Amino acid sequence: MTRDDQAMLAFATKWSRFGGEDEYILPEFGITPQVFYQRLLAMVTSTLINDVDFSTRTYLIDFCSSKLAQPASRSVAAAQAAV
Repeated sequence: MTRDDQAMLAFATKWSRFGGEDEYILPEFGITPQVFYQRLLAMVTSTLINDVDFSTRTYLIDFCSSKLAQPASRSVAAAQAAV
């Protein structure tokens, strides 16, 4: 995993229990929450088993899937329009 991948994984692992803190994704990573969750989902479904433990992987797959199923919030939509 790259440093960026590790940072995304650490962020998601830390903040997913509190709803994800979507408003911090764009300033922290320079991508929208939707892109963040798409990349994270791809990462946890394709990374070697040694990089992400099973329970974290399973939790993040469910979390990312639920985030991607939700419509974008107004603040996120406004941030996307500003970019």
